[in-house]
Amino acid sequence: MLRVAGLLIALIACISLGAQAASLPAKANLCSACHGSQGQGSDGLYPRLAGQPADYLYRQLENFSNGARKNSVMAAIAGQLTAGDMHSLATYFSSLQVAFVPQTSAKLTVTELALGRELVTLGDWAHGVPACASCHAPDLGGVAPQIPGLAGQPVQYLGAALQRLKTSDDSNLAAATMQKVSRGLSADDIQAVAAYIGSLKAGEQPVVTRPVFDVDYHPVAQSPAAFTPPPLSAIPTGPDGDAIWQGLQLFKHTRALASDYVGNDLNCVNCHVDLGRQAGSAPMWAAYVAYPKYRSKNHKVNTLEERIQGCFRYSMNGKPPAADSAGMKALVAYFHWLATGLPVGITPKGAGYPKLPDPPEKASVERGAKVYAANCAICHADNGEGRNVRHAQVFPPLWGPRSYNAGAGMSNIRMAAAFIHANMPYGRGRQLTLQEAWDVAAYMDGQPRPPDPRK
Repeated sequence: MLRVAGLLIALIACISLGAQAASLPAKANLCSACHGSQGQGSDGLYPRLAGQPADYLYRQLENFSNGARKNSVMAAIAGQLTAGDMHSLATYFSSLQVAFVPQTSAKLTVTELALGRELVTLGDWAHGVPACASCHAPDLGGVAPQIPGLAGQPVQYLGAALQRLKTSDDSNLAAATMQKVSRGLSADDIQAVAAYIGSLKAGEQPVVTRPVFDVDYHPVAQSPAAFTPPPLSAIPTGPDGDAIWQGLQLFKHTRALASDYVGNDLNCVNCHVDLGRQAGSAPMWAAYVAYPKYRSKNHKVNTLEERIQGCFRYSMNGKPPAADSAGMKALVAYFHWLATGLPVGITPKGAGYPKLPDPPEKASVERGAKVYAANCAICHADNGEGRNVRHAQVFPPLWGPRSYNAGAGMSNIRMAAAFIHANMPYGRGRQLTLQEAWDVAAYMDGQPRPPDPRK
């Protein structure tokens, strides 16, 4: 009864706005009472609609209407809308650009806001939490067509939404992804993330900052069967720490910071999840202790520097930096630090990509196209070109002129299938079946890309 009464109150309020909303699309007053006449959000719990991707808004109305997203009030409202109504409303609110002001909370300390910034910009992969900015764009403005913006959303709404997702049974891809992410966040994490996002000014881009060195951290020798790289708070002060931090930045922003050597739109983190820390995603701590070693690809013993040069030549479709260049030294310093406590001479668990058995059936390009459309296109686009928004590459291209070339390791179907199975969809690794991973790898392999420079 309370929900019904709330809906009636909302509808009465909407009627009172009718005269002001004459120029709005039909039935826009159903949205304005709660979300504001300009879709700016209101009263803490009502989200901002202004500027959200139109397709995202349309799909949410559709999901409320068909029950794929659960909310009794929104289901009643969406049930009054035709598909045409949903399209016009989504297009209208998406076109609105309404400035927002930072929201502050006197209850949160500087430490708690720093936690929120770290989760937003770096994530917490140890608990299965990617950085918010890695999917919602570096400025948290959202990525068309289906990934919403977080910037400007009410703090209370963000916290409630993350908390609700922990137990959500919404039956759509985005909700399933966020359900897994939210379960890796504690109540304090959620509060910190929501408050930090709310503290941002319009147009302000969250910037990752170097964590304060933890004087209580003391490295210890670890077993290669259960290795954990040191936390970022263990990066030391002084010149060594400066080089490590520079290497981390190059690894994350390779295209921007090493543009002379990168010939496409990829960064190292695209193939090495969690800043090269994630087991099963060719982690850099395992690479550091593996070299020098012989590689059949170039028929010689390679140093670590030569292996990195190969990445620039093939995966980055660029040219290799000099082995003694400042950037190369910084990358090696970062990899060396990641391997703190790891013995050499023993291949650690989690090195490379997990070895996959052959698929139950021969990999199918036709099936792979369907897997791609259902699970990959939301991030990498229908044509595999990735997503570039507001001058920032959010999701990398998987084929085409701006992707890795035919000499890269990822152009090998077995390696691509292994990476996909372990790490994709992003933040929900191992959700695809063995067959699906092989099929979509075969589909990707059949797409055009730059040629192998050796040929």
